[in-house]
Amino acid sequence: MPVGSRGGPRRVLIFGAGAVGGYLGAMLAAFGHEVILLGRPPVVEALRRRGLTLLRPDGTAWRVFPQAVTAVDAVEGEVDAVFLTVKAHDTPAALEALGRRPWPSALFFCWQNGVDGEAALAAAFGPERVVAGTLTQPVSVVAPGVVRLERRRGGLGLAPMIPDRDLREWQGLLRLAGFPVRLYASPMAMKWSKLLLNLLANATCAILDWPTERVLGDPRAFAVERAAFREALGVMRALGLPIVALPGYPVPWLVWVLEQWPAAVARRVLAPLAAQGRGRKLPALHLDLRRGARLEIEAYSGAVLRHGARLGVPTPVHRALAEILEGLAAGREDRTFWRGNVEALLRRTGLDR
Repeated sequence: MPVGSRGGPRRVLIFGAGAVGGYLGAMLAAFGHEVILLGRPPVVEALRRRGLTLLRPDGTAWRVFPQAVTAVDAVEGEVDAVFLTVKAHDTPAALEALGRRPWPSALFFCWQNGVDGEAALAAAFGPERVVAGTLTQPVSVVAPGVVRLERRRGGLGLAPMIPDRDLREWQGLLRLAGFPVRLYASPMAMKWSKLLLNLLANATCAILDWPTERVLGDPRAFAVERAAFREALGVMRALGLPIVALPGYPVPWLVWVLEQWPAAVARRVLAPLAAQGRGRKLPALHLDLRRGARLEIEAYSGAVLRHGARLGVPTPVHRALAEILEGLAAGREDRTFWRGNVEALLRRTGLDR
């Protein structure tokens, strides 16, 4: 059956060969789809020499050999889909590169963190060609060309940017490739519900240099988490978006716990659950700060700040978290000072009063 025919294998360009791109690419390639991974030269060199390895929670390892390129110009012919998996701050450069080609038959799937990537893709290629995506399975990069699925729990969410786009065929294809897949009517409800998950014990873990369970188990650090979560929830409600459950994660239940339960009870329940949900993976901001990578602040607290300012919703806790993280990344803030310094964090966020 030819590539791209209905029900047959697809030709997919994955723009970004990190953890998410590597995981999606490995699964699709293992199940017969033609995958082209676009990444940085060291990663592409590793992929060309040794292939792409996916380490699974059961101890097995899959190795596949997708095509690997460093530039859009190296992609020959057309593709059925483009998966955008780069960090949010790399979106402008990715769109500029993709814009050099018409991609007449491609759908654009946005698998990025945050809530603004879909709008950027829609502006560039038209909303009728854009699909919002979420991944709720934790994945990490072990080495160039080696990615690890930390836990099987979770899956993929898909939502069209226009209401009449039928995604059932792609749902079926991705399910056959081994992914649990759920379809959603509202792309922004899905993405903001995922943002609520991403925000939990992310910035605070990075600032305090504490693991997830310790942050959520500490009464003072939990107060910061709860206040930040409620700010994001306030912005989401001002947008008129419903909270939706995601594959493997009952987000409406999480909202109920953080809004209604006594803090002491909520801490005891959420601390171990959040730690288990991430597996061995550090929260994204914590991991990037440790390794000196650029922080994806605009996809986390930055998104809450931007949309809160537009809607007139106060977000002082997220503003403080973003400022501290920016200072730590730039060297203006002392990591030693902030390590475990919950009192300073309470003061900076205004929650000590």
